Amino acid sequence: MAFLRNCWYVAAWCAEVVAERPFGRRILGVPMVFFRDSQGKPAALLDRCPHRLLPLSMGTVSGDRLACGYHGMEFDRSGRCVRVPGQERIPATARVAAFPVAEHLGMLWVWPGDPALADTAKLFDGLPQWALSQGPDPTWGLSCGPYTHVKCNYQLLTENLVDPAHVTYVHKSTLGTPAMADIPVETTQVGDTLLVTRWTLDSPAAPILQRFGKWPGNVDRWQYYWLYPPSIAVVDFGSHTPGMEHTDAARDAGVRIYSCHFLTPETEASTHYFWLQLRNFAQTDADVSRDITDQLIMAFSEDKAILEAIQQAEAEPHVAERVKLALDSGSVRLRRTVGRMIAEEEGGAAAATNH
Repeated sequence: MAFLRNCWYVAAWCAEVVAERPFGRRILGVPMVFFRDSQGKPAALLDRCPHRLLPLSMGTVSGDRLACGYHGMEFDRSGRCVRVPGQERIPATARVAAFPVAEHLGMLWVWPGDPALADTAKLFDGLPQWALSQGPDPTWGLSCGPYTHVKCNYQLLTENLVDPAHVTYVHKSTLGTPAMADIPVETTQVGDTLLVTRWTLDSPAAPILQRFGKWPGNVDRWQYYWLYPPSIAVVDFGSHTPGMEHTDAARDAGVRIYSCHFLTPETEASTHYFWLQLRNFAQTDADVSRDITDQLIMAFSEDKAILEAIQQAEAEPHVAERVKLALDSGSVRLRRTVGRMIAEEEGGAAAATNH
């Protein structure tokens, strides 16, 4: 399977990569090792020693160097071998590939493509609420979910995240309500970015929203699913009193949550899943943060079970052709957009090689 490589992907939560030891994780099928130098600055290398191919993640970190756990060869953050125990000469081929890394939004990002094209200005910047959640007096509250490993292709997850229709049936106890079932979704696209929206008017609040809004009667509910290809999703959802305007300011006046999802392919059939939420209520209440996280762990475990079952079913196809429904507009556009981006990347790489 082809992946889009010239872009930033989340490799880990920043807290997962510590100074004391290396950290291994496979990204887009490539084994990588992450470590911090003596200044705490992160680095990423191919997770293979060029001598006997032992994963460098089984080694140790000493100062600015990563040492192989087999024969002690030491590598700097550029991947160059700087010491071979027992000999003075260092072979010219004693080096490993290095990958650009950056810390952003509390996560460690890696660029698995051409290092010359890596640019921190291309890091995801569609979440201004993050900055407003930092500091002693935040106007947005933050809760972060645990790292989640999902045994399915990342595009099954991204399709799920442009699909408001599944919420009624998969998330009955947390995010869904029966009133939403027959309301169509609207899909628009600006450049490569997809937006799928749905409003559910004058109906009971979803359980997770009623938990915090405590409305005495019905509400209007919104769902705005933003998908930034290839694999970042931000879901703006919430509720307020019936008859509210469909404006950004009106949504800020209600109970509003941004559910943010960062998906990184591990292999063709597995995905690293990082997620966090930003909210406009109870900003500094740690109990609310834990409650929201627990509720969404429950909801995302429901998605995980569905998508892993689909991945398994795709490996044993018994249906020759899939039925397309109106609700598939977002997923169809998404597949088409990502496919085009990959084709353009591969075409540009081929042109550069021919020259």
